[in-house]
Formats: sequence, C-alpha cells, structure tokens
Amino acid sequence: MLDSVQALLDAFPEGVVQLQDGVVQQANAMARYYLPKLALGGSLSQWAVLPRQAPAGTGVFTVGEEAFSYSCTSRNGEQVILFRPAAQTALTQRQLEGSLRQLRTLLGEILAEVGPAAAAPESGVPAAAFGKSFYRLFRLMDNLEYMQDGAGYKPIVMDLAGLCRQVVQRAYPLLREAGIILEYECAQSSLLISGDPGLLRNMLLELISNAARAAGEGLVLLTVRRAGQRALITVSDNGPLPDLRQMAAMLQPDTESIPLAGQGAGLGLAVARHIVQLHRGAMMTELGQSTPVVLVSLPAGAQDGRVQVNTPRLQTDGGLDPVLTALSDILPAHLFGLEGLD
Repeated sequence: MLDSVQALLDAFPEGVVQLQDGVVQQANAMARYYLPKLALGGSLSQWAVLPRQAPAGTGVFTVGEEAFSYSCTSRNGEQVILFRPAAQTALTQRQLEGSLRQLRTLLGEILAEVGPAAAAPESGVPAAAFGKSFYRLFRLMDNLEYMQDGAGYKPIVMDLAGLCRQVVQRAYPLLREAGIILEYECAQSSLLISGDPGLLRNMLLELISNAARAAGEGLVLLTVRRAGQRALITVSDNGPLPDLRQMAAMLQPDTESIPLAGQGAGLGLAVARHIVQLHRGAMMTELGQSTPVVLVSLPAGAQDGRVQVNTPRLQTDGGLDPVLTALSDILPAHLFGLEGLD
C-alpha cells in the first residue's frame, strides 16, 4: 500500500512533501530532485514559512539561488506541501525595454504639457488628481523597471525593527487620511539582520498597501519578532473575507490570468516576493477562517564577514516621496500636489 502511494506521488509533476508536526514523513521524486538535501525525519522550517493556525497557505521560499512557489494545507498537525520553481516574467526583455522607454517618455510629456496647465488656478484642472495619477504612473513604471532589471542588492548590517518603525511613522498619518489605522507591534527594541534597507522598505510598503486595499476603512497591523535564527514579519488586516475567485487567485499567484478589478497591475506582490528571495527568505499568505495574513521570514544576524556596514545607492525615486508613491493607489487625492513634480 505504501509503495503504491509513493508511486502515485512520484508520478506527480510538482514536488510533494508530507509532514507530521513539522517532520518530513514522505517526499516524492520531484521534491527530492528540487531539494537534494531533503531527508525523511528532517524539517522544512529552514526554507519555508508554514501555516501554524490557518488550514491553508501559499507563498514562496528560496533555497540557494533557486526560488520556489508553494501551496500548503494543514490539519491536525499534518501538512501537505506542493511546490514548483517560481514563474518568471512572461514578457521578453525587448518588450519590457520598449514598454519602459515609452512609459518614461509619456511621463515626461505629461509632466511638461499637462503639469503647467494643472498648476494654473484658472485651468479648472484639479492639481491634486493630476498629482495622484502621476504618482500612480510612476509607481507602475518603477515596478516594471524592477521586474526587468531588479535593483542592485546591497546588504548591510541593519536594524529591521528600526526600519519598520520608520515606515510606520511615515505611513501612519497618510493612511489615516484614507480611514485606515496602521499599528505596529514589536517586543524587541532592535533586530539586526543582513539586508538592503531600501529594498526592504519597498517590500514593507507593498505589503502594507495590499493590506490597506483589502481593509478598506479599517485596521492594518504590522508585527515583527525573532524566532530562533529568523526574523518574522506579519502583515494582517481586519477587512472582509475574500470571495472564492479572490481566494483562487491567491492560491495560484503564478497564473497568467488578468488581475481582478481593484487589484492593480499585479506587480506589487511580485516585487515583494522577489525582494524576499534576494534576502534568502520566505513569504507566504495564510488562508483560513479570517482575512489572509502575509508572513515574511528572513535570516537574522549578519550572514557573512563580507557584509559592509555602509554602502551608497543612486537615487532612483525621481525625487518623489517613496511612501506616497508606494501608497498612491489607496490614498485620497488631496494628499497629492504638484510640489514634488518639479
């Protein structure tokens, strides 16, 4: 009987791992191929963030240079994980370069031609609405550019808890204008990791933006804690439960279907997942009886002696406020003006 079950698992095209109380009980041929160090009686905890309370989840984890997307179900201490290599962009390099070049040109033309008209009081053009649209366009271009070229990953020894506090302090008054309360919880005054502060800030803002969109007018909670050799970030909200179509989209993040209405272009979470992968971390969305919860797990502490304490980075935000840019889809228009678009 066990041999027939193993044969069935080995015929499955994705990696399949069965765990009991976190210990590997079975693994099929594809799982052993993707993870050569996987062993019965071992653990996946050093690679994947697995749901502890929720009955299902989906996410990404990184092993060496390889990134995998996975889904997981959990019941009575037993977990079944299905995983496969994370999907790459469907656009060719030439298509991305052409799209970005055209976007940059259009943004320049809009700013040069429409901006002065919007600034004139007699024009009747609402400057705040124009400013918000410009920020949203810039965010889309920025995400596309990131998906094309990435952003130079330059880790330093940094305080993750301090970075989270700074992000919350800047985003809190802005989100409050949209009827959203952003709260932060962390028992540690500091939590050192090897990371790129700029990229991690972008990742945090993307997760906060998605949670705020789901909450509507409600609460978004960002928590940070240390668990062994990992730093764990959790982003949750008190919005309504997703419907069946939204749940299916969350469980299959690598599909090529058109994003649902109100979801944006679907690049923000892809950018966040890639940033987590660069940091050799894992990211998952827990799906249960409450609203989805996003968990990010990053290695804590300095990873090697080559990590520099300081490193310069060229400015790539176009002079725009990065927090306003990241949250531009959900903030009210009156927060945007033409002052930063010179």
